Amino acid sequence: MNIKSTTDLSSPPIKRPKMVWAISLFYFLSAGHNLLSFILIYSGLIPLNEAQETYFKSQSILDHVFSALIFSANLAGAILLFLLKKYAYQALLYGFIITILMLIYQIIFKNWITVIGTSGFIGTAVGLGISISVILYSKKLVEKRILS
Repeated sequence: MNIKSTTDLSSPPIKRPKMVWAISLFYFLSAGHNLLSFILIYSGLIPLNEAQETYFKSQSILDHVFSALIFSANLAGAILLFLLKKYAYQALLYGFIITILMLIYQIIFKNWITVIGTSGFIGTAVGLGISISVILYSKKLVEKRILS
């Protein structure tokens, strides 16, 4: 009797979808932009209006920890998505959930809406929409077994 091992049944490698390239590039550039922005703001190289200055001075350790968690979850999600790993979905979802919780906290306790203004609020809404789209796309890739 001739029995084939399951290791003989190799599947062809999955080609990385173009949208994964685009999303990963967007997230990598966004991470770099966010990091640079924090460095420039906290080093005093970007002039701030009074409301912005008060806001940034009011940031506690908790605020910085949550910002770091959001940054880390989103960057990990982008890296995992690029590597076609299914945990990209969870990382991006966790980053989004922490973002929503942080926004609620910032709106209630830190006068966030006054600091960012209308254009910042619109930008945040667009960013949240993009995040939702990316999360749903990564979930679809998991369901199609493109992410493993």
